[in-house]
Amino acid sequence: MHKILLAHAFFLNNDEKQIREKFKPYPPLATLYAASQLRACGNDVSLFDASLSSGMDDFRQTFSTVSPEVLVIYEDDFNFLTKMCLSHVRDATLEMIRVAKKSHATVIVHSSDASDQPDVYLENDADYVIAGEADEVLVELVNTLSMPRADTLPNGVIYREKEQIIHCPKRSPQRNIDKLKPPAWDLVNFENYRQSWISRHGYFSLNLVSTRGCPYRCNWCAKPIWGQQYSTHSPDFVADQIAYLHKHAAPDHIWFADDIFGLKKLWVKQFAAAMDERKIEIPFTIQSRADLIDDDVASNLAIAGCKEVWMGVESGSQAILNAMDKDIDIADALKATASLRLHGIKIGFFIQLGYLGEDLPEIIKTRNLILEVLPDNIGVSVSYPLPGTSFYDNVKREMSVKTHWKESNDLDAVFNSTFSADFYRKIRHHLHGELQATLNNQCTQAWQNQWQALMAGADQYRTESQITIASIT
Repeated sequence: MHKILLAHAFFLNNDEKQIREKFKPYPPLATLYAASQLRACGNDVSLFDASLSSGMDDFRQTFSTVSPEVLVIYEDDFNFLTKMCLSHVRDATLEMIRVAKKSHATVIVHSSDASDQPDVYLENDADYVIAGEADEVLVELVNTLSMPRADTLPNGVIYREKEQIIHCPKRSPQRNIDKLKPPAWDLVNFENYRQSWISRHGYFSLNLVSTRGCPYRCNWCAKPIWGQQYSTHSPDFVADQIAYLHKHAAPDHIWFADDIFGLKKLWVKQFAAAMDERKIEIPFTIQSRADLIDDDVASNLAIAGCKEVWMGVESGSQAILNAMDKDIDIADALKATASLRLHGIKIGFFIQLGYLGEDLPEIIKTRNLILEVLPDNIGVSVSYPLPGTSFYDNVKREMSVKTHWKESNDLDAVFNSTFSADFYRKIRHHLHGELQATLNNQCTQAWQNQWQALMAGADQYRTESQITIASIT
């Protein structure tokens, strides 16, 4: 048995957008899964939850109090923001390592960033990095800590031997995820989360997942943890987790953090039946794809309690969608929206600006699509090249000195996109404002005038490379 402190390094206080604008804090779900697996093997596990912490001093105090033999810094793989490898998370992780090594603790790191760039962490005194899916690997690694290191390390582990980085063979993600112990919810201070949510939003939300991974191949989407594999919990497993949270935490809402919820129609139907059988009514939000939603799926989602579906529509330009390898048509978004509205489910669109080849005509098409469909909400970001993607490979020669956003509101172009970050911020602000004004029947000529002014002044925001190209052509 080992005395283990599990931690993650996503301090909301370090991310201005998350703390000031969105502030939708969730417990670190993947970290809680890891805690359960470690406990099942007899380890003494404590949790440092950075989400609502005021900063590193809290971590230092927790570390001193727990005095662990092993520090496991395990980012929440289900939090999409961790895939962005934000620099504030990396900086906090490295500081946690420094704190632990002063006490001679063994340090294990698992995250998307560490999977992509293990040398950053190993060269800063982490003992081990776990790449890819880590639940079972972590347990096996901890079990070997009292043994000689040679020939005992499980697949999926990366470590440093003198000046050499050693990669053990990759570990395939597991298929039967129902065999995993459920998250260690008892380690979560539900009341802190409840108060935080209610003070800002008037309701209390918690997070779950029904799946792991995504089988699609959008070329900008990083998959350092599960690759192309898609594994699904059974409908009963998921319904039982909702029942547990209903009894022990009483959330007003559930956010399903799956990349893709309900890939198969039969699963959605069975899940609706499982929820109906348990007579639990908790509204929930999911992420899906426009081409997966039809009337039958929307009907069963509504029966199960779904109140909102977010879809990665990305662009109003079919050419941009094709360039992304998105494998959806604009028509799919129109059909999905109609089906969801028929069953009283709200719609959210994820929109991505600044992809390769996008210029004003494509941006205009995106605005037109939003105003035609009128989703209930939109989330707008800028194309962000992540290691391991073909998009990254296509632009890495053009990348600036800045390769990571500091926090999620950064929007700085880290490659030579068509326009500057300031322009994309203005477009994002306009799209949000015009949509909400239209939904509230308050859209005036002033919005059209503002858009025309943005388009007329766009050339002053072109990046240097784009100005050069324009002058040549």
